[in-house]
Amino acid sequence: MERRQFINHLFALGKRPSLADGPPLMVEGGIEPYTTPLTLEDVLHLYRRAGFGATMAQARAQVGRQAADVVNELLGTGDEPPHDPPGPWVDTWTENPQGADLQTRLAIERSWDANMANLANWWIGRMASDTTSIEKLTLFWSSHWVTEFGFDNIFSIPQMLFRQLQIFRTKRLGDLREMALEITLDPAMLQYLGGTYNIKGRANENYARELMELFLTGIGWYTEGDVKEAARVLTGWRTQRFSDEPAPNDKYVTWFDAAAHDIGAKQFLGQTIAARTEDNNTAFQVKFDEVFKLIQIIFDVRADAVSGFIADKAYRYFVYSSPTEVDPTFLADLAAAYRNADFDLRALFATMFTSAHFFDPAIRGAQITTPLEYLAGLQRRLGKGLANPHQWVENMDQPVMDPPTVAGWPGYRSWISTNTYPMRRTYARTLIQAMSDAEVNTWIRTFDEYDDARKFTANVVTFLLPVAVSQERMDYYLQALLQNAPDYDWPSILNDASAAAKRTRDLLITLSKAPDFQLC
Repeated sequence: MERRQFINHLFALGKRPSLADGPPLMVEGGIEPYTTPLTLEDVLHLYRRAGFGATMAQARAQVGRQAADVVNELLGTGDEPPHDPPGPWVDTWTENPQGADLQTRLAIERSWDANMANLANWWIGRMASDTTSIEKLTLFWSSHWVTEFGFDNIFSIPQMLFRQLQIFRTKRLGDLREMALEITLDPAMLQYLGGTYNIKGRANENYARELMELFLTGIGWYTEGDVKEAARVLTGWRTQRFSDEPAPNDKYVTWFDAAAHDIGAKQFLGQTIAARTEDNNTAFQVKFDEVFKLIQIIFDVRADAVSGFIADKAYRYFVYSSPTEVDPTFLADLAAAYRNADFDLRALFATMFTSAHFFDPAIRGAQITTPLEYLAGLQRRLGKGLANPHQWVENMDQPVMDPPTVAGWPGYRSWISTNTYPMRRTYARTLIQAMSDAEVNTWIRTFDEYDDARKFTANVVTFLLPVAVSQERMDYYLQALLQNAPDYDWPSILNDASAAAKRTRDLLITLSKAPDFQLC
């Protein structure tokens, strides 16, 4: 099936298509490094997938370089300084609405909504301004170790979610075992999956199960007995949401309740985690001798499962998200490379983003952008934003840090529906129309040979669409710019800032209506 047929099928009859009817991609490239000097199209593809897109100036600066060098810079160091927080509220307590009068309870919940909106808008702004892969990788991990803002008539406190984001950001390239330890004891995760209520004699199995099923191995690599024993290991860790709850380690910081921890021996995946005495039942010893050992056992005993599961998740997020049609050979090779690097995440992402497979022509334009990719990417490439972007992505079915279930978003073609597709087009049109004449004219001049109407149009199409278009379409876009004027009139039109801006907006709005504008 050709890409245009695929797009037509995608929107056929205005219904949401099945998630399992995707055509296979005919990809020739494998795990071997892509060593051809990068073209402009290569660079734009890399930045669309590994980040939120490049400006034209940024993309031109990478042309002719090697993928390995560019990817190394994109990934960052992992030691970057933290962002300034979105507001002073991140260090404030929240009151407990339980038992309060209706007016007080609603006021407290409204403050959570306001803080969550502030956090979401702040993070989207970081995404749109990021010149690297840092925020894209942070978003990936947030979509993997899922925590919902609102669930079962309960809320995750935004102060906690902000702290969780810092874990994803700082641990994004390191040892996955260390990230797993941090998230296992993270206050937001303890609250979300009931870990804070996990006590000896009444073990809460939610997180123990999801640690394996959704976060590290996938289904089939453990027994119900393993879940029960893992839950025993994880007893005794506490967090707090409200100012009237214990917080011996300061607000929104995990603490250990020794009296609630099961000190007996545990048998997990055929390995023994030794019993302890009351004297060595301390936070430090339990954290490393039991919780971290639990994680190490998973990696040691189920190394193939972990490497395959994580490689698969990364591939479907960044390369091709079809739930059925992927290249098993490439996935096996990627998992092996990750496993052989002792689960170093930098090695996983570097191998994937520098592979011949990733740069294969069949991969380009095969992925539907998520709402956050679509919104932040367009904002980045146009150099313009709109107020309250979180409302737009929420209307496109991807509210920030608030997926429908612990499994996250289904993704793939579910991102496009009769409700969300018009919202995407409305956002693009609104954003483009919000650009002032001065902003549009500045943007025009970021392109080489912008005073040649045909070359300018071709460059804009290359910049905004993931694959080449037919000459018929290119002529159509040229007319959207010129509006029946001869192409030699374009230099004169450029002298009239208002006319040049209006026609460029018309070109951009016309491009935004193309189905492949939704792809990357």
